[in-house]
Amino acid sequence: MADRRPNILMMVADTQRAQNLHCYGYEKETSPTWDAIAAEGLLCEQNISPGIWSLPGYASMFTGVHVATHRGDADHEYVARGLPTLAETLGGAGYQTCGLMPNTWGSGPVGLDKGFEVYVDWGISRNDPPVRGWDMPKDEIGGDAGRIETLGRWLDDRDESRPFFLFTIFGDPHATYNPPLHFREQFLPDDVTDEELQVVLDEQDVIAMQAGELTFDERQWEILFALNDACVRSADEKFRQCIEHLKTRGLFDDTVIILTSDHGDVMGDRPPWWGHLGEICDSLIHVPLVMRYPEAVQPGTRVSGITQTLDVFTTCCEIAGAEVPSPAREQSRSLIAAAQGEGLREFALSEAYKPVQLMERILRRYPSFDPRSLNHSFKTWRSTTEKYVWRSDGTDEYYRVDEDPWNRNNLIEENRGRARELQEMMLEYLLSIPRNEFGDLQSIFPGKSAKPEVAAKLQALGLYRKVLDWPDWAPR
Repeated sequence: MADRRPNILMMVADTQRAQNLHCYGYEKETSPTWDAIAAEGLLCEQNISPGIWSLPGYASMFTGVHVATHRGDADHEYVARGLPTLAETLGGAGYQTCGLMPNTWGSGPVGLDKGFEVYVDWGISRNDPPVRGWDMPKDEIGGDAGRIETLGRWLDDRDESRPFFLFTIFGDPHATYNPPLHFREQFLPDDVTDEELQVVLDEQDVIAMQAGELTFDERQWEILFALNDACVRSADEKFRQCIEHLKTRGLFDDTVIILTSDHGDVMGDRPPWWGHLGEICDSLIHVPLVMRYPEAVQPGTRVSGITQTLDVFTTCCEIAGAEVPSPAREQSRSLIAAAQGEGLREFALSEAYKPVQLMERILRRYPSFDPRSLNHSFKTWRSTTEKYVWRSDGTDEYYRVDEDPWNRNNLIEENRGRARELQEMMLEYLLSIPRNEFGDLQSIFPGKSAKPEVAAKLQALGLYRKVLDWPDWAPR
C-alpha cells in the first residue's frame, strides 16, 4: 500500500531579502511565484535567518539549530558531524530524500549531504557533478535549466510508493547580477543608457567595495538595485518551472511547498554597503519564508510574530510524522503551530562570527588592507519591535525595528539600560543551548581555501587561530 504522507519540496533563493519581494510589500512585481504560494498558504512576516551567509544559513536549515551549536561560519567552514540532519531524520521515517545541490556551501565537503539518498553535488563540480544513489541521465542542457530538467527526471524515476523530500537552490539574487535580458528590461530605469549599464555590469566587485576600493554613486546604485530585482524575478521563474513539474505529474496537491532564503544582502543600506559578511543588519537577516500546506494551513495565513529559518526542520518532521531529534528539538519550532498562533518565539537569535574568510579574501588582492577593521563578531536579539546588536568590539547597537526596519538609526545612547536587559536575555538563551568551538579552519575548495601566506599573515597578527589537530570529522 502506498504511503499517503505528503511530499515536501523545499527550494531556496540564495541571498533573497524579504524587502524586495512583492508579497512582503515591495511595490515592484518581482515575485509572482512567491506571491502565489503565500496566497495559498502561509507567509512569515518576521522571519529571521540565524546566520548572514550561505553556510550558516543552510546548516541551520539542515540541522535545526543555531550557529553557536552547528558552528559553520566564516571562521570555520565545516559543520559539526555529530548533528542529526533533516535528510537523515526524514529518511529514517521512510521518506525518499533527494538533494540537487548547486552551492559550494551546501555541498558534501562541508558536511551537509548527510542523509540524502540521492545527492547530485554541483557544488563540487559544475560540469561533472558526483551523483549518489541514482543513475542520473546525462544532463545535456547545463546550468539551472539542466537542473530543473534533472528535477523532473528524478520525479519520474522515484519510488512512487514512498513520499519524498526534495531540496534545491537557485542563486540568481546573489552577486554578481547578470539577469536574462527580458527581466533586465522589465526592471531597469527607462532612461538608462547602454554606457551606464555596462559600467555597473563591469564593476560589480563585492570584495573591492568591502575593502573600500570601490564606491557607487546614486545612479549606479539605482541600476544595481534594478539588476537585483531582475535576478529576483529570474529565480522566481525557476521556482515556477520546478512547481510546474509537480503539476504536470499530478503531484502538486500532494506536496508541501516551502520557499525560503539562506540570508539577504546589505545592498547600500550601510557599510560595507554590499555583500553579506561584516554586518548583521536586517537587510541580511530578515528573509522570506512561505509554505503551502492546504491540509494544515488556511490560504492567506500570515504570521506576524517571530519565526526563524531553522524552524523548517521541526515543521518538516511534523509533516512526515517523524520525531524531532535533539538538539533541534530544543531550538527549532513548528511553523504549523505558528500559523495557529501557538509556540511563537518572543525573540530571534542571529550570529556572525569573526569573518576570517573575508579578511583573507581581501588581503589576497589588497595586501596593505588593515584586517583589524573586520576583527569582530556579532550577535543580535530581535523581536517584532526592537533589536539589540552585541558586537565583540563593544560598539553595541539598538534599533526600533517597528519604526526603522532596515536599521539606519542606532538608538543605543538613549537605550543603554534596555540594551543591557536584552543582552542578559540573549546570554541566558545562549547558555541554555549546546555551543561548539573548533578554531579557525577554511575550506578545501579550489579558490576558496586560505592561501598559506595570507593565513600566516593573519596568524602572525593574532587574527587566525590555526587548528593544530585536524578534526576527524573534517574532510582532508
